[in-house]
Amino acid sequence: MASTRADMRAGDELVRSALRPYNQMPGTLAIAALVDDLLRHGELLLVDVSGVEAAAAALADWHTMTGSGPTDSPLGNWNHARGLARTVRTMYRVLSEQ
Repeated sequence: MASTRADMRAGDELVRSALRPYNQMPGTLAIAALVDDLLRHGELLLVDVSGVEAAAAALADWHTMTGSGPTDSPLGNWNHARGLARTVRTMYRVLSEQ
């Protein structure tokens, strides 16, 4: 299923939530939900960017991020969410240039 403009607004909100400053880091459960939402959202975007040459780096990052998961550290899940968000943001940037 391809993304829609409504998905783009939702994705933008997810990205902003994940890329807020470290001193505004949400709790553990909220981070887990954010990671789940970013993963679902990114999977929707894959349909749209998979054949776009300009998205090659973002796709490689996505596969690295989804293949390895978060590190086992106090900030592991938060940093993982932030990495996913940066990748989603890049996918949107590529789509907006199409």
